Formats: sequence, C-alpha cells, structure tokens
Amino acid sequence: MKLRQKIVISTLLLFMAVFTGANILTIENNCKLSFNRILQQARDEQESISSGIEQYVWAEGEKNGGDARYLNAVMEYLDSRVNTQGTALEILAQDRVLYSTLDFKQPVTVKANYIGRMAEYSRQEIDGKEYLILSSFFPLKDTQIRNLFFVDISGIYADRAQQYAFFLRLAAVTMLLLAAGLFLLTGRLTKTLRLLTASVRKIGEGNYRERIQIKAKDEAGELADSYNKMADAIESTVEELKRKNQEQQRFTDNFTHELRTPLTAVVGYADLLRSTSGDEEYVQELGECIFREGKRIERLSEVMMDLIFVRRHTFDMEPCDAGELLRESVMAYEPAAVKAGLRLETELPEKPVMIFGKKELLLAMFGNLLDNAGKASDTGGRIWIRLREEGGFVTAEVEDEGRGIPEEEQSRIFESFYQVDKVRNRKNNGVGLGLSLCADIAGIHEAEIKLASRVGKGTLMTIRFPCYKEVTKAM
Repeated sequence: MKLRQKIVISTLLLFMAVFTGANILTIENNCKLSFNRILQQARDEQESISSGIEQYVWAEGEKNGGDARYLNAVMEYLDSRVNTQGTALEILAQDRVLYSTLDFKQPVTVKANYIGRMAEYSRQEIDGKEYLILSSFFPLKDTQIRNLFFVDISGIYADRAQQYAFFLRLAAVTMLLLAAGLFLLTGRLTKTLRLLTASVRKIGEGNYRERIQIKAKDEAGELADSYNKMADAIESTVEELKRKNQEQQRFTDNFTHELRTPLTAVVGYADLLRSTSGDEEYVQELGECIFREGKRIERLSEVMMDLIFVRRHTFDMEPCDAGELLRESVMAYEPAAVKAGLRLETELPEKPVMIFGKKELLLAMFGNLLDNAGKASDTGGRIWIRLREEGGFVTAEVEDEGRGIPEEEQSRIFESFYQVDKVRNRKNNGVGLGLSLCADIAGIHEAEIKLASRVGKGTLMTIRFPCYKEVTKAM
C-alpha cells in the first residue's frame, strides 16, 4: 500500500472514530436530557394531582360535613384536571380502581412498591409505544391511595432514531468530501516524494543531472533543496571519479607509451651493437644512444616515483621562508642556466616571506618550474624569478621569454605526460611529468597555480600561497 493511501485511510478511520464517538455521545446526552426533563415534569404533574385530590376532598368534606362523598369528589376533580394528551392516569385504593383513563389494548401490570409520596418510575412498552410510568402513594381518609401516572415518551426515542439517521447521512457525505479532500491534499503533499522517487530512479540509471524543480517554502521545498544539493554532490563526485579514472587510464597509456619508446630504442641499439664488429666509432655511437635512452628511462622512473609519493602521502607542514627557498632553487639551477646560455634575474624581498609548507616539496616544485622555463628558452634568453606578499597571500612567479604555449594547448598543460613539443622534450630528457608534479605539490599546500603564455613571447607561471599568518589564524 502506498503512503498516499495509508494517509487517506488512516485519517478517515481516525476521523470516523472521533466523529462517530462525538455524535453518539451528543445524541445519547440529548436523549437523556429530554428524558430527565419529561420525568421531572411528570413527577411535578403527578404530585400536583395527588395534592389536588387531597385538597379537593378535604374542601368537599368540610362543605358537606362528612366524608361519604369523597370518592365522587375525587372523580369530579380528576375529570376536570386530567386532559393532557399523551398521558394517562389511574387512581387505586387498596388495589381497587377509583379512577382510570387507561385505554390500552394490552393488560398493564405495574409492581407496587410502597415508597411514599416520592414517585418511583419505570419504563414499559405498551401497544407499541414506550411509556414512562410513575407510581406514588398518598394518604386520604385513613386510606393509602396509589397514583399511577403514564407518559408517552415514544417521541424521545423517535427523535433519537431521526438523529442517528441524520448522523449516518451526514457521516456518509462528510466521508466522501473528506476522502476527496484528503486525496487531493495528499497528492500535493506526496508530490515531492513521487518526484524524489522518480529522480532517484533516474540517478540510479545513470542520469546524474536529474534535479527536482520545487520552489515551495515549506518542508517539502527544504527536502527538495537538500536532495538537489545531494544530487549535485553525487554528480560532482561521479564526475570527479570519471575524470580521475580517465586521467589514470591516460596516465597508464602515456606511461606505457613513454616507456616503450626508449625500451624499443635500447633493444634496437643493442641488437645493432650485437651484430656490429670492427667499427669502434659506430659502436661508441650506439653505446651513447643506449646510455641516453637508459637515462631517459631512469629519469622517467624517478619522476614517476616522486609523483606517486606526492599523491599517496600526507606531509607535516612547517613555516618556510619562500624567499630563501627560491634562492636555493636559483642557486641549484644556475649551473644548468650558464651551460644553456640563460640569464636568471631575481626580484626577491630581503625580509622573510613566510608560508606554511614542506620544504623538500617546495624546492622540487620551484626546481621543476625553472627547469621547464630553461627548456622552453633559447640561448641568450632570460628567466625572471619574483616573489611578493600582498592581501594575505604570497605570490611566486617564474617567467621566461621562450617559445610560449598555444592557447588551445594550455588547458592540458598540467596533465601527466602531456608535452607541447615532444621532440624538444625528448632531446632534453623531458617526460612530461614536471608540471603535473608541480600542480600536485601546489594542491598539497592549498596554493593556486596558473599559467599565462603567448606564442613567441614567453610563459608566466604563478603560484599563489596562503600567507603563514592567515594559515595560523585559520588553525
């Protein structure tokens, strides 16, 4: 059974229980009040008759000087008094009927319990009608007179039956209206759940862009909004997993390709070397080729190990002077720059510029940036190294005036094994992992790395670190 049906049925059952109980109590209470009112009126009327008989008989006796005519006096009084429709009266003296207006078809027997003037009442069905019977006694001329007063109360129960019939009709109409209202209301209330179910089903089928379009300001709207945020997170996570999976696959394919190329060369050169004899110069040349390709494999394995190490480990950070790290990196690269005919120009502040990081990783990143700048530059070119602190951030820049990178290539520059100029990189023992490693190291330090390049003008690499003061505030 669906939630909508459960809500409708349970609400209808609860309503009917309360509605029925309330109406039954109301009808029965009205019936009881009517009965008590008629009972009190009947008692008052019966007492009035009894008192009237006593007074009338006494008055007649005083007037006639005796009591011989008291029975006639009783009948005369009652004939003038008893004329109420729906009532009947019977006066008895020692079980002898003195006066009676009973005209019932069936015999009537009322148990006589002497309790004095206080009327005892009972109910009895006579000739298909319900009667209230009051029985009381009063003394008259040394004789106990019994007063039986009958009141037709069938109207009370007829009214009750009519009220129950009206209640049943009202309940039926109310149930129909309530069921229709609940069906519409629950349809609106469960709309969000139906949309959620459909959306979850679509997401389960792989449509991670599915969202719920509900702008309500109530709990349903909050639920839809929370669900959409969850769907956004799922989509983002799935896309990230896809991206990482593609990157890993591309990484594996590229690594296989990059490894196969020098290995093929080594095997080829070794085969030539094995079949060559006598020409020492040619043998020397083949040996140089094997050595060069072997160094390339060695370089590839070293960078691969560095990359895997960076991606799979966590590091203890400590305060570092970014200016001092750049100076060390420049000093380490300076021999290679001199050999390549390059000029290194630094713009570094004299006072310490502190960042929070891992010294060895930062030196590797700055070294890779300088190495890439040098490989992209021609003899006589210049490389600028700058550092500044502003707005709670520390910005390091490495700029060259080399060949530059085409705009369509720039979005892939941080991918593993991606090389803009494969021939030039192979000549310089490049494997296309330097900038990928730099991007990973920057990510570990919560730094932002950017590239700006123009073909024929050069390339600017910018790394923006959080300042050490800002990092310690956040901690």
